[in-house]
Amino acid sequence: MIRKFIQQSWFALVAMAIFGMSLAAVDGQLKETIEGNALKKLSDQMRLLLPEAKTFDKKSSRDAQGVEYIYYAGNDESGQVVGYVFEARGSGFADVIVLLVAADASMSTLKGLAILQTNETPGFGDKMKDDAFKGQFLDCPIGEKLTVAKTGDRMVKDREIVAISGATITSEAVVKAVNEAIERMRGIIGK
Repeated sequence: MIRKFIQQSWFALVAMAIFGMSLAAVDGQLKETIEGNALKKLSDQMRLLLPEAKTFDKKSSRDAQGVEYIYYAGNDESGQVVGYVFEARGSGFADVIVLLVAADASMSTLKGLAILQTNETPGFGDKMKDDAFKGQFLDCPIGEKLTVAKTGDRMVKDREIVAISGATITSEAVVKAVNEAIERMRGIIGK
């Protein structure tokens, strides 16, 4: 029985081995390019969020459980810290949402928000990428936790973020992720 299986499937087994080795070789050759592209995207996003920063210093900190958090201090021409850029993650309606958040040096005002990864529902949750939603985080005060409001004026800069119509779960996930990231960063930098 096994002999008959091997006789009938030898070509498929050889082809799988060849394709597997080929994929591993391509992955090995493209890994540096992929990582380089990801770093360039991150750098471009940080410069958009903190345009007054001329350089970014990568820093890290560990919490009590030993989890490492990476963040970036944005410095002006004189080397003075003008703000921080850090990652925020949350569980959205469909998948994990990964954000890049920027705050001023005093951690009192948000300087912006960029979406790094999302697979939210097209036409609803993916509207989190629109400036109408993201723009609410620009120059938003962060003295208190941000909250989600179902209605309101998106142009008013306060702690209430107006939800995306039909995507309240996504809106709440973004706000929760940002609040948690801000709290973590305040603990790290002592503000």
